[in-house]
Amino acid sequence: MKRGDFTGITGIPTQDMAMWESMGPITDRSQDNPGASDLAVAQFRRMMVAAAKKFRDGGPAIGADKELPYASLSSFEGVVPKTTDWRALGVAAQPAVTAK
Repeated sequence: MKRGDFTGITGIPTQDMAMWESMGPITDRSQDNPGASDLAVAQFRRMMVAAAKKFRDGGPAIGADKELPYASLSSFEGVVPKTTDWRALGVAAQPAVTAK
């Protein structure tokens, strides 16, 4: 920690793994005040649980029911109005392609 690494564990991925492995039981988060990135992670987890349940019940795997080619996806960074659909950010404008 004296060398400037607050946790004493070298590297962010290793720090993350240490936290994952040492978290213990699920914590009561009812009093937390999540930030924007926390809300995005929570939404992503909800989407993954819903997708797993849909697949379990015989539905298509993630993305199998979409008409958007994966090659048209990219990351996005920026400030946009709250009315912007976040699912459309980083998607290149091109005609939809139907999966066969």
